Order: sequence, then C-alpha cells, then structure tokens
Amino acid sequence: MQTLVYFSNDGIQVLQGTIKKGRLNISNYKTLPVEAGGLINGVITNEEVVKETITAALKENPRLFKNMKLVIDSSLIATKNVEVPKLKPKELAAVATTEFEDTAGNYDELVVDYTRIPGMTGNNLFCCGVEKRVLDSYVTLFASLKIQIKSIDVGLNSLIQYVTATKDFKKMTFALNILDGKNLVSLLFENGIYIFSNRSRLLSERGTDAFADELSGKLSSLIQFNKSQKSEHTLNMSLYAGLDEFELSRLRELNFDPELNLFIIPQTPNIKSGFVIDESFDFGSFIYPIAGFFDGLKPLNLFTAFKKSNVKKKELPFEYKALILPAAMILISLVVFGVFFGLKYSAQKSLEASNAYISDANNQAEYLQATELAEEVSGIQSEISNVEAITAAISSNPNLVAQTMTTLSTMGNGVIALSSLDYDGSTGAIQIVAIANNEKEAARYIERLKSTGYFTEVEYTGYAEISSQTSTTTPTTTTSTTSTSSGFGFVAVAYLKAGGSQ
Repeated sequence: MQTLVYFSNDGIQVLQGTIKKGRLNISNYKTLPVEAGGLINGVITNEEVVKETITAALKENPRLFKNMKLVIDSSLIATKNVEVPKLKPKELAAVATTEFEDTAGNYDELVVDYTRIPGMTGNNLFCCGVEKRVLDSYVTLFASLKIQIKSIDVGLNSLIQYVTATKDFKKMTFALNILDGKNLVSLLFENGIYIFSNRSRLLSERGTDAFADELSGKLSSLIQFNKSQKSEHTLNMSLYAGLDEFELSRLRELNFDPELNLFIIPQTPNIKSGFVIDESFDFGSFIYPIAGFFDGLKPLNLFTAFKKSNVKKKELPFEYKALILPAAMILISLVVFGVFFGLKYSAQKSLEASNAYISDANNQAEYLQATELAEEVSGIQSEISNVEAITAAISSNPNLVAQTMTTLSTMGNGVIALSSLDYDGSTGAIQIVAIANNEKEAARYIERLKSTGYFTEVEYTGYAEISSQTSTTTPTTTTSTTSTSSGFGFVAVAYLKAGGSQ
C-alpha cells in the first residue's frame, strides 16, 4: 500500500491505496485540518502547527504516513515542456538544468528534475525547478517526525501523468481546471496531449456572480489560445475539479459557445474505491493525491534531487591525490618531533590551570549565566527565522500594479479590443487576448508592447479572423436588418522584466 500526501488550502489530504497495471484502488482517505497560516503558497510557514496536526493523526493511526509520497503545488515551482531528440539520461538531466538558466535570477536556488511526457512528434521533456527552501520546509518537518519521504512530485506533472494514463482521455481535446480554494490551475490538452497550462488567483468570493464571471473569463482565454494556434483540434469540453454543482450551473449560464460542454470531472473507470463512497469523498477535491499515484515511465522525484544538491563534490586532480599520502606522513613526522619533548610539561601546566579555572566559583556562575543567555538567543533567532520564512512566502505571491495594465489598455489606440489580461506570478507572464480591426493593427500593437521597455520578451503567434452578426429591427416598419462585422483575434504573451516596479 502506498500513501499520497498533498498540502491543500483546506488541510493535509492523505490518500492510501494500491496501483496495479494502471488501475488505482483507494482503500483510505482523510483530510487533516490545519490552522490558518500554517501553509502559504506551498511553503510550510508554521512548522509547529502542522507538526501538532500530524502527531495527533499518528496517534489515531500509526500507519497513516507509511510508504509516503508527497505532491506539492506552489507559484514558486517553475516548469517547462521541451521537445527534445532521443538522448541519454545524463544528457536529458543537463538539458533540464540548462532550461532554467535564463530564469534562475527570479528564483532562489532551484532544485531541478525531469520526466518524459507525450509530445506532438514523440516524447517531450517535462522540466521542473523548485526553490530549495520550499522542499526544505517539507523535508525538515517530516524528518522531525521521523517519517520517511519516498519521493516528492509536483501537482502539474501528476495531472499530466494521470490524463496520459487514462484511456477515457485518449485523443480528447479539452480543458482541465483545478480549483484549490481561490487558486485556479488550467491545463489544455489537444488530442490527448498536454499543450499549455496557466495559474491564476481568483479575487471574487466563491459562489457569487463575480466568481462565475472570472471563471468564464479564464475559459474564454483558453478558447482564444486554442484558436490562435490554428489547431485542427477544437476545444469542445471543459472539466472542473474542486467546483460544486451550484457554481458550475452559474458558469454554464455564462457559456457563450453552444458547442462547448462543461462538466464536473467524473471518477474515471481506472479509479476504484475499496469503501462505500459517501458525501464526504469528492473525487475532484482529491484529484492531486489521486493523480500522484500515476508516475509514468521515469518518475519525477525532487526529493532525490534535493539530497543530491546537498552533497558538494570537490574532485582533486590525480597528481594532487598522489601527493596527499607522502605530504601527510611528512607533516605528521614534523609535528611529532617538534612537540614531543615539551608536550608532557606543557600538558601538566595546562591541566593545573584548567582545574583552577573550573573550580573558581565566579567562573562557574558566569558559565551558567552564559548558558542561559545562549538559550535565549537561540530562541530569538528561531522566532526571527519563522518571521522571515513567512515574509518570504507572502512576498512570493505575484503583485502587479495598475500602471502596466493601464498602459496595455490605452496602447490599443481605439482599434484594439482587449478580451482578457491574465497574469502568471510564477513566470512573470501577462497573457493578452484581443481583437484587432485588421491584421496590420495587431502587428503594430505587438511592436508598441515591445517598445515600452517593460518586457524581456513578447511572444506573438499570429491572428485568426473572427466574424460576428448583428441584427437591427425598426419598430415603425417591423423590418429587420442583419449586418456582419469581422475582426482579427490574436494572443500575445509578454514576460515582465525582473526587479523594479511594473
């Protein structure tokens, strides 16, 4: 039996089961509530609170964390989908590391690993880089509880591996949307192959009309992206995990595309339950730990990469290695002959002085006082470290001021209509979905974006002609006139420069 653990916004999700020949049988599940503030943006910021929760759970079930694999999710996780030729494992590892060299300045000490996922022309390389402090917060926690970690995977890879291993999703073109609290992760699959993902934080209260509007806007962006790629596979279905039926019905009311079907993600046939499912078990809410059972051919394991990053290898040239033994022997001989005759006398004097110093009552009192002060300083330093960890975790959340968004809007010059602006805090990317009056204005808008100096790169994949019809009825004559207008839809992704205020 294997245990999958995922730290969600609602608590610690624990799922136990066995997987054989691509079929998962769930035998036990549990959600451990954690006090607010224990986890921020995927980083454990209050170790004591989380430790108390796990300790209490272990008292009830000592085998709850046996054979444990972690699945984590955070905006501090960087991922890339790279098309590569057939290479050896060492060469693939080198490619994965190289992929993050340009963005390393935006992260603090990345730990990198890779796995293989299906691509359009063969297997692609899915590269993953996680800040070391994120992994360290989990490793330190479970080490203090003497719980062994088998491996650490990331949520996005788990979802891709699950879809790839599930026959029901084969050759399907659809969007998969995962809601964890107000965090939304959207994945686009074309013909069963992972194409694109986007992470965003929803600002509206769940269950409200504004919340449904936000979800509708995110879905519209995925549709526009699919059209802008001029793909032969049309997006015709959007699945949601972590969304309830009421929220889905509100979203369906806003769906402008009659050919696009919206569903709560179903429990696929390759997932079985060894217990009677009741209302407390929601397949979509446990999608991350469920997907974590599907590893693929080469599992992604950031725990192994983390341990390797802590081992610093310093190889000496062969000539220096050959001189180590003779040099050591000469040095030892010099030391022995240099100090031998005075060693006994010096040791005796030192021993007498030490005994006198130790026996002095004043020195003993000062030692006890120094020990107490050292313990107090250690406690203060521990509190400072906790505050710094919380501050760092909070500051890692994306923060984009209004100046840039206003500039993007006004640069349209009245000929560009913006459909949506989405900001991804993990990569600094602003995705722009817009409609131009003509194809030339779309290209000119892209050039104006580049000239602002705000961005390191602006990706533009071309335009797609869009047409719409408008009907006008004259009351006095009861006649109806239908007019057709057209525009050119396009998608651009602009990457903000690191540092400074945007």
